[in-house]
Amino acid sequence: MNCENVKGLCLKYTDLTEEDINILDSMVLQIPNTAELTGTDIFIDAPIKDGFDAVVLAWARPKCRSLYRNSVVGELALATSEPAVYRTLITGETCRDVRGVSQEGIPIAQTVVAIRNPCDKIIGVLIMERDISEELRQEEQFEFLTQTAERLSNTLMNLSMTGSQFENWVGNGIFVLNKYSKITYVNKKAAKIYQEYHGFEALGHDFLFAMFNCSCLEELLDALKSPTEFCIMDKSYLFEAYPLVTYGDLSGCVISLRDITDLRKKERELNAKSTVIREIHHRVKNNLQNVAALLRLQMRRSDLDTVKAEFAASINRIISIAMVHDVFACQNCDSVDLKDLSQRILKALLESSTSTEQSIEAHVIGQNLHLQSIKAVPLALVINEILTNSFKHGVRHLDKAVITLEIIEKNGQILLTVRDNGPEPEVPFDKVKQRRLGLQIVDSLVEDQLGGEFGMERINGMTVVTVSFPIHNSEGRL
Repeated sequence: MNCENVKGLCLKYTDLTEEDINILDSMVLQIPNTAELTGTDIFIDAPIKDGFDAVVLAWARPKCRSLYRNSVVGELALATSEPAVYRTLITGETCRDVRGVSQEGIPIAQTVVAIRNPCDKIIGVLIMERDISEELRQEEQFEFLTQTAERLSNTLMNLSMTGSQFENWVGNGIFVLNKYSKITYVNKKAAKIYQEYHGFEALGHDFLFAMFNCSCLEELLDALKSPTEFCIMDKSYLFEAYPLVTYGDLSGCVISLRDITDLRKKERELNAKSTVIREIHHRVKNNLQNVAALLRLQMRRSDLDTVKAEFAASINRIISIAMVHDVFACQNCDSVDLKDLSQRILKALLESSTSTEQSIEAHVIGQNLHLQSIKAVPLALVINEILTNSFKHGVRHLDKAVITLEIIEKNGQILLTVRDNGPEPEVPFDKVKQRRLGLQIVDSLVEDQLGGEFGMERINGMTVVTVSFPIHNSEGRL
């Protein structure tokens, strides 16, 4: 508490009796507790003699925070500066939450209560003052938001009329700018981001100066005419802007920002995993090629053509599997281009299965279809075995051979058709499939792993082998 000799001040400035002074003096002892309980500054003023003003007799302030840095005890409270004090001294009525400005320029609300003696004469006033700076700020903001509520409604209506999908912005941060690029509306999410980045509130500030290196609203709209990503404080945001047009003139814009930090983080994690998976495919391919190389060395140690033929068939099967892993090692996806894979297998077989005296015209035709990795390996083996069968048993003794592999997709089914101009087998195709190991492998893989059908027939002087299977598996995935 800060007070001087109450009696001395009263004798100097007032015409109060000694009994009145004692009443005020006793009240002075009570105001420190009141100040602490209410968290406000408490004063006791008394009317001066021959005037309308009052003198400050005592002041008590709370320990937490006071409106005053310096004591005002002994100073005059002018009626023109503190009308609530003057009114209570004259009328005796209690004045509640009367707004004013303190002697140090702080907006305050005063509550003034009259102090009376036993004869009901007003001998002073008890004054409670509290800081209302925050209340005024909130009131100003509320008034501002009230004024912009209609503008925001019109904004959303304009966006709807122009076909903008603003409903997709639910959960995004939203800024509304006027034609001077001042922020006239900001929702909670956008306000938080702006506050964290700049350290001050968004409303009323220049968006161009604060967020982007643009000199006018038109430049901003041009920069954000399509979703644009920006990094702010180690976070990624996607900005998008729509113009607001009133009576044909640009009147402002709406800006949406969406936090895509988690999305970018997941993308980086997926890229890292994809790199690891590609490396695994690369190592599997290398290991399979090493196995094929070892088999070639073993094959060269044999003088029997039948043994060499079996080794060659096994090597081709291993190489066809290695090609699948090579495709996955070179691309960043979980599917394989079926046409590209078929061309790789055909090229490898042409290099290993034909002689220099023989002319073979071999082609892969049809659609570029992508197949999921789970089906790629068995299908590579199927293609290898069918083409090997054509080279080995179909066109082997022809001077001019023709082999065509066609790939098409129809009604949810992938259809592979291999045609060659080799002679017709001496036994029915059912027995051909039973006698040849490669065709037995095809039959097993097509039925068990691809869920399809395998057939052979003779059409227009050509041997035609067909494999059909669903492009989707039973769970509906590719």
